[in-house]
Amino acid sequence: MSKYFRHLNPIYKAFLAFIILGVLAVIVPVYKSPVDVAAVLGATSIFYSILLGFYIASAMTNLSRLKTLAASETGALIAVYHIIELSLEDKLKSTAEAIDAYLIKRFQFEVNDYTEPTTKDFFAIFNCLKGAKAKSDGDGAAIDYVAGAMYYVAQARREITVVGAKIMNSASWALMILLSFIIVVSLFLMRDGSLIGNIVTIFLSTAAIFSLFILNDIDGNQFGEEQFAINIYQDVFSAIGRLHYYPEHYLQGGRYKPKVKQYRVGTPGNLKVVQK
Repeated sequence: MSKYFRHLNPIYKAFLAFIILGVLAVIVPVYKSPVDVAAVLGATSIFYSILLGFYIASAMTNLSRLKTLAASETGALIAVYHIIELSLEDKLKSTAEAIDAYLIKRFQFEVNDYTEPTTKDFFAIFNCLKGAKAKSDGDGAAIDYVAGAMYYVAQARREITVVGAKIMNSASWALMILLSFIIVVSLFLMRDGSLIGNIVTIFLSTAAIFSLFILNDIDGNQFGEEQFAINIYQDVFSAIGRLHYYPEHYLQGGRYKPKVKQYRVGTPGNLKVVQK
């Protein structure tokens, strides 16, 4: 599956499925099966709905936790920057550069697998404070807060690795695809050839497939990713006085459209500014 289709909005995927099923409803002849199709459809639908609800609930729990951890990390980075700005101004520029480099590298990976490759870049933010000396009680409190942030954010990053992992494996997907296939085939076998019958078949079949697209997005941490996986990190760029940054593969295929008129694209070693 290409990156473009994987990150395509599930509504667009469902529309493609609707068109394909609509064509099939027209060209596939009506067939009267000797099997009790209604009983097969009923049993399969119950099994399908139970599994689908279980998988979505489990994946949604992980996704909700992932959103919280992303907010905690970005909030801590903003707080660290502003605390250094108030109390350790001589370390401000190097800290801003380290945070900027860390976030740019973070965007080379998806939100569920960026923590391991960016470990050195993360701790480089706090390495900027080496040699910092407290000139007052306020400076000492600032250094203590930053040290605490390093500890707790590092914990959050480790948890991101756990909750960001997919719960659906190959066997789970094979089972769900098989059940949805049986549902679609059963619906087609129950058609009576009328216009209303075809419309009902197309919509119900599309709904069964659309449910899998939603499950895939939730399990892959793509459901609502615009806010928790992209925009929330842009807030940090704004806080440290840097232009927003988007990797080019985010902008290709319509996965994301920047809301600012000026931003950066490219790779960590090759950045360029884009003016809309």
